[in-house]
Amino acid sequence: MIAAPAVAQDTGTFNGLEDIVVTAQKRSESLQDTPLAVSAVTADTIESRGIKDISNLTAIAPSINVATAPASSSNTNIFIRGIGDQEPILTSDAPVSIYVDGIVLGRSTGAVFDLVDLERIEVLRGPQGTLYGRNTIGGAVNLISARPADEFGGKLKFGYGSFDQWQARASIDSGELGDSGVRMKLSYIHRQQDGFVDDLDAPDNRDPGALNIDAMRAVLEYDKGGDLRATYAFDYNQRESIAAAFQATVIDPAVLAYINNSPNFGGNAPQLSTKRLDKFLSDDEGLLTDRVYGHTLTLEYDVSDDLTIKSLTGYRNWKNIDRGDELDGQGGLLGFQLDPILFFDGTVIPLGVQPVHLFTSNNRRGQNQWSQEINLLGQVGDNFEYVVGFFYFKEKSYEQNNQFPTIVISDQASVPLATPLIYRHISKSMAGFAQGTYRLTDQLSLTGGIRYTEDKKHLIQQAAFQRDLKADFNKINWAATIDYQATDDFLAYARVSTGYKAGGFNARSSNDGYKPEDLTSYEIGIKSELFDRRLRLNLATYYSIHEDLQLQQFQAGTAGASSVTVNAGKAKYWGVEGEIQAVPVDGLTLGTSVGYIDRKYKEFLILNPQTNEIEDVKDTARFPFSSEWTVNASAQYDVPEFDFGQLSFRVDYNYRSKIWFHPTLVGTPYNDVIASPGRGLFDGRITLSKLALGSNEASIAVWGKNLADKEYRANGIDFGGLGYAGNVYGEPRSFGIDLNYNF
Repeated sequence: MIAAPAVAQDTGTFNGLEDIVVTAQKRSESLQDTPLAVSAVTADTIESRGIKDISNLTAIAPSINVATAPASSSNTNIFIRGIGDQEPILTSDAPVSIYVDGIVLGRSTGAVFDLVDLERIEVLRGPQGTLYGRNTIGGAVNLISARPADEFGGKLKFGYGSFDQWQARASIDSGELGDSGVRMKLSYIHRQQDGFVDDLDAPDNRDPGALNIDAMRAVLEYDKGGDLRATYAFDYNQRESIAAAFQATVIDPAVLAYINNSPNFGGNAPQLSTKRLDKFLSDDEGLLTDRVYGHTLTLEYDVSDDLTIKSLTGYRNWKNIDRGDELDGQGGLLGFQLDPILFFDGTVIPLGVQPVHLFTSNNRRGQNQWSQEINLLGQVGDNFEYVVGFFYFKEKSYEQNNQFPTIVISDQASVPLATPLIYRHISKSMAGFAQGTYRLTDQLSLTGGIRYTEDKKHLIQQAAFQRDLKADFNKINWAATIDYQATDDFLAYARVSTGYKAGGFNARSSNDGYKPEDLTSYEIGIKSELFDRRLRLNLATYYSIHEDLQLQQFQAGTAGASSVTVNAGKAKYWGVEGEIQAVPVDGLTLGTSVGYIDRKYKEFLILNPQTNEIEDVKDTARFPFSSEWTVNASAQYDVPEFDFGQLSFRVDYNYRSKIWFHPTLVGTPYNDVIASPGRGLFDGRITLSKLALGSNEASIAVWGKNLADKEYRANGIDFGGLGYAGNVYGEPRSFGIDLNYNF
């Protein structure tokens, strides 16, 4: 929980902290009455925090880390309680799933799209295998969009900020059309900005970090207060961007000696820095294009007072074009090169002096999915509630990734290579599930759930391997919870839950697939409100056992950038999470969340390419993108209203401790060098709201992000096999102004 304004009556009397309604268990209930670890933020907090897309979610809950992948602006890595996956290949499933209005996104790749008109965001921590199914062993993120309003109205927003950032947003509600029960909502966003690192060979709007986005959402809803309710939504997002700058952090002396010759041939000198660069040279940071659209149809029918049937139908489509990215942190290098035939038959054919790219690539990929879920939500008598459901999912994806690594063979010569990756992939999943809650007494309840899942995977690959692979998997997951409502303001619970991440194939890997991985989590927690709801305190502690980990060994060499995925790991996690929200005095709202996790590998088997022997590196292996500590804090003070409006001051702080970007030093020898030390970020916002413009209202806000201009590493890749490694840095300090008008 992050600090949100407290609720007050028109008289100014304090009426308690805001009550947030969530749907984490497939039915609407108060956040404080939900016996599991879930955090939620409302539309007001989303606005005040400046959350624009999924990559901004790090600061809204404990034990969560989110990062955008290098060479991309739409691929996200989400890790909850130390569990996630940084492999962007479309054949690999992520262990943290994202849901948009109940529709699962089959890929975290391509999931960074602008969030248009959200009502709230829910972050469920820990395995959600019963109600949410496969690929939620780390948790789930629910994005819930705003429904059409009952009355006609709208919102307009215009913003300008650093790096020539422009934003325009509009939303309009039709209200109920006559007495038909039909309502409509149309929302649109345009956002653009220049890059935040100056590429000396590119215009500002093609600098790293630049983007241009258009997104819209249209909703048609029918609800006349009867038994039938229907909602259709269409969303569309078009994003053109330049990936954030990739900087070389460390270069092997032999490789550095070779590229140091570049000025002798009339080229540029190498670029190497352990600090964030404000300016650099790049050969061609190609334009990235992402197009995402989706259709959602939700139908609800009340069969009786005790039974509702709900249908969720979704179709989503994503296409991505990467016209060329530089992942060597260099620009304008020249060097003497030899023909690649050298590696095939030993023939030496000079190519002369050529442009040198240590690693570059281009890519075309896409994904489409169709899903159908049916829920029966009901109750028997006054003491038993249940959810019974069926789920079907089918996905098709493709990728054509051309990689161009350069192998330096001496301080005088290198060999340029080309390694294509071409495949198609089909995934199907079916599941049946049930969960019931029985109230043993007015205070004591018992919840149990079970889910059976079948998964089918099919890989058709043309390069770098020619193969046609199929695999089937099935799994039963279960969960059990006991909760005790000691008072209206105090809930205690204990929960055991299991999760399952499907097996499959890694199209980069030479092996023929890997098995599913499983996780069992034991959790106890409390949820409480004290001092007339001026203080909210939620605590949870958990212990998780993770088996058959699908471990990736990243490799870079003559075969390009690849990873081998095998079931070679076991791990245990123990953690504590706390969330506090308080209103010590009227007008002042404080919030903080803290997450601590102690994680250890019990087994981590890996092939050492130097000895060709299997080694257990459990004692030295790292958990990538997982920080031991996460801390979020916020404070908002609403000054008593003036005659003409209300002034609010807000400050937010987000801290995470050190993270690594790869699990071991085997194959990635510079992992420790490019690791990201702990970092803390301050954001601030001053808002003057409730400005009367006739019968309508307006507000004006000034904001700042990363106010201390903290220099930090947001991501990194170790191209150890090619002799270097590098980092992507987070955005520097920025400021802006927003104008809002509601009518």
